[in-house]
Amino acid sequence: MLVSPSLGLQEARAQGAETHGPSAEQKAEIERAVHEAMQHDIQSAAEYKLPKDFFARMLPLIRAIRQAHLTPPMQTRNMPLAVTIRRTEAMPELQAILQEHDMSARDFVMSLTTFEMTATMSDAPPADRKNAPRLNRDNVRLIQSHRALTQALLHDMDEDSEKLQ
Repeated sequence: MLVSPSLGLQEARAQGAETHGPSAEQKAEIERAVHEAMQHDIQSAAEYKLPKDFFARMLPLIRAIRQAHLTPPMQTRNMPLAVTIRRTEAMPELQAILQEHDMSARDFVMSLTTFEMTATMSDAPPADRKNAPRLNRDNVRLIQSHRALTQALLHDMDEDSEKLQ
């Protein structure tokens, strides 16, 4: 009986192709780890305490960033906050503006994430808030008692995101 050597080679190649990249089990583990990190970030942002002078600090900061024609790294659905903070730290021009306004990259990212989450969830119908984390009550009061400033900051932030589209 003759065995074709090319047949064995094709079989080996097929098996080799299957072993490249993560296995289904590894992919599931990665997805679980990302999900857990995102849940931790959501909880951290919900609990993060905005400073009482949040609007007095953030409005001029966002406007300075816009005037410098910079676009801070955007938080995305599957990007941990730590990555966004590192990307913010990696922008020297942005770092200079943050330092001028006495703010760290971490506080900048956490403040904006917390602000957006709180503003969005505060106005959401109860059904949408059912599975949401408990928001910091002081942040909710701060945002609800400063509706005009909230809208101004959301508007300024939206102008930044429009530049990306």
